[in-house]
Amino acid sequence: MDADSPRLGGLDRGHIDVLAQSAIEPILVHRGTRRVVDGMHRLHAARQRGDAMIPVRYLDIPASEVFIHSVAANVSHGLPLTLKDRKSAARRILTQQPDLSDRAVARITRLSPKTVGAVRRASSEEVPQSKVRVGTDGRARPLDAARRREAVGAFLAEHPRATLNEAAAAAGVSVSTACEIRQRMRRDERQPAAADQGAPHSTRAPSPPGGTGRQSPSRCTGQGPARHIAALAKDPSLRFTQSGRALLRWLNERAPDLEAARELLAAVPPHCAVTVADLAHTYAQEWQRFAATLDQAVGDEVDSPAPRRPQGTAN
Repeated sequence: MDADSPRLGGLDRGHIDVLAQSAIEPILVHRGTRRVVDGMHRLHAARQRGDAMIPVRYLDIPASEVFIHSVAANVSHGLPLTLKDRKSAARRILTQQPDLSDRAVARITRLSPKTVGAVRRASSEEVPQSKVRVGTDGRARPLDAARRREAVGAFLAEHPRATLNEAAAAAGVSVSTACEIRQRMRRDERQPAAADQGAPHSTRAPSPPGGTGRQSPSRCTGQGPARHIAALAKDPSLRFTQSGRALLRWLNERAPDLEAARELLAAVPPHCAVTVADLAHTYAQEWQRFAATLDQAVGDEVDSPAPRRPQGTAN
C-alpha cells in the first residue's frame, strides 16, 4: 500500500527520474499492513523502470506509530520535507498523541520545541487536552506540577516520618522533587528559630540582591565545584581510603567545564541542537537522582531518633 506520507505536495517527478537511474535502496514497509513507511519515490522509480521486485526492510510496530516513523525517516534522509510539511506533521502527531511533549515532537519533526508549542496552541480545538506530557525519555510528567508540589508539602506536614518514596508516590511526583520540598520545609522551620536567637551583630552574610532566600547553607555557599572537591580531598576518611580516593577521582573527572561548554555551543548545528539538549537534560536528571539519594540518606539520618541513654549512665 502507498505510504501515509507527510508530504503535502505529493511526489516529486524529477526526484523519481533521478532515482530511476541508479540502484534502488531498500524501502521501509510496515509488516502488519504492508503500507510503505519510507520509500515512495524509490517505489515509483522501480515501477518506472519496469522492475518486478524491490528490496524491502520490514518494520514491526503498532499501526498507530506508522506515521511517526514515516515522518522521522523522511526528515533524516532523502528529499527533505518542507517547513510546511513538518508543521503539518507535528499537528497530526499532536492530534494522535497529545501526551507527547513539545520536545519529543520536535525531535521527530526536526522543528524547535518553541515551534511545536505554537502549533499545539494554534490547534487547541483539534488537539485533545491532556494532563501529562511524555518526554523523549518515555517518562510521563504532570502538567499540574504546582498543585502536586503543594500536595507533597501537605503530605509531609501530615506524615513527617514518611519516606521520600512514600511522599512522591502519594502526590505523583519524582523522589527528587519530594526531597527538594522536604528540604525547603526544614529550612523554613529553622529560619524562625535562628531569627529569634539573632544578636545585634549577626555574623551571617546578607542575601544577595534579588535572591530568593531559599538557599541551603550546607549546599549553596557560593563556592564552585573545584573548591568543594578541594575541601573533600582534605577529608581523611576520603583521602586515606581506596574507595574515598576513587570517589574523589570520579567527582573530579565529572566536574563540568562551563567555559569549554560555552565555546562548544557554537559547534552545535541547529538541526542537532534538540538532540544535544536532550542529552544534557538526561545527564542532569541522572545527577539529580544521585543527589536525591544522598539527600534521602541524610534526611533519614536526621529524622532517626537519637538512642536513649540507659538510666544511671554518667554523662
